[in-house]
Amino acid sequence: MAAADKPLVRPAGPADAADLAGLVRGLLRFEGYGKLEHVTPEAVASWIAGPAPAIEVLLAELAGSAVGYLAFYRAFSLFRGGPVLLVENLYVDETARGRGVGRHLLAAAAAEAARRGYGRIELHARADNPDSRAFYRRLGFFEPGEAVCRIEDAALARLAREGHQEDPGTDR
Repeated sequence: MAAADKPLVRPAGPADAADLAGLVRGLLRFEGYGKLEHVTPEAVASWIAGPAPAIEVLLAELAGSAVGYLAFYRAFSLFRGGPVLLVENLYVDETARGRGVGRHLLAAAAAEAARRGYGRIELHARADNPDSRAFYRRLGFFEPGEAVCRIEDAALARLAREGHQEDPGTDR
């Protein structure tokens, strides 16, 4: 790959919020999410700004245009006894796929994990996306046999109401 064809990967900052919001919305559309209105440049800037941002982002550029991102945060593994770099999203715009952008983003994340002394990178891959799962396996990722379990919206609210017991000694 010629240097001009190699993506530039760098940390994203608040000045990148508009580009990043566009990429996040692209991922949401790709995955079939209809709800996009919460992903605004202002919201994205607030997520990645400050001394303790909610999430960190690596941005990939080709020819000066943002074409992909990897969003991550620090997690902790009790089993490993140390911090883990948890990838929240990895997305490459359709126009840049097949050009090594995803690989460069993950390599930059691996370098950052190593720099910080993190012993693991973890990510979730959709079960219905065999191409992405095969890509991750080629890079050395493995599937530990665990399934992602998630609760949100109305189900989360119902369960949360159970946590607001009047008498903590009683079981509802």
